[in-house]
Amino acid sequence: MKKLTTFIVAMMAAFAFADGADDAIVTFSTHGPDRYADGATVMDGECYALVWSADGVFEGLSANGEPVDSADKVILVAPMAKDGRCPEIVFQLPASVASSLASGVYEVLLLDTRVTRANGTTAPYGTANGKLKVVNGYGEVADGLSIAKTSGALNAGNASEASGGSVVAIGAPAPAGVAQPRIKHIRVDGDKVFLTVENLPGFMRVQGGATLSGTGALGSATATDGGSQDVILVTQTVGSSGFFRVVRN
Repeated sequence: MKKLTTFIVAMMAAFAFADGADDAIVTFSTHGPDRYADGATVMDGECYALVWSADGVFEGLSANGEPVDSADKVILVAPMAKDGRCPEIVFQLPASVASSLASGVYEVLLLDTRVTRANGTTAPYGTANGKLKVVNGYGEVADGLSIAKTSGALNAGNASEASGGSVVAIGAPAPAGVAQPRIKHIRVDGDKVFLTVENLPGFMRVQGGATLSGTGALGSATATDGGSQDVILVTQTVGSSGFFRVVRN
């Protein structure tokens, strides 16, 4: 992951309490079109996240939106995708908060929070009370960040502009300590794979690939109710053979 020089920021509930000339101004956007792993253009209302790591290596997000490494942080989540890209987002953040995380690096991620409901509709889950609850996958945003003080410009490090869109490329792993469903049956029909899965409450999605570590063309999560009926999840084949797993949060 791209490392950016550290002028660390944290989101405040109200920006009216900014400290003054040393407040941080953080701006980011994407050129687009940004895409999910299955090739679809990101839906309106999809999320982008500003994340931080003390050691310069952000270890990723679990399917429940929590950092895989407890020392990493999700600083800000913006459910702002519109017309296949992230429009310019600008935040003014107090210097006192920025200085509390004065070392480390941060970057922006494009997220896949899509959920398919029982009525067949699919839409980004977004956030709940400002926090992530569902993450199918994520990918690093290639576009640059702009970082400045209100009193003058700051060094934005390795921030760079990119002509292409960002892509969700990494599947989110199961959260630690969350029971995972049992796959009862797998059926292949043409280019589709049908997995019959134990019904546990929450959200489930299929990850698969040519190898055990692959995540394939990630799709949306399915909301499950924990009822007596099994759940049938559908995904694309990954060639003549492949490996599939179901990730629940």
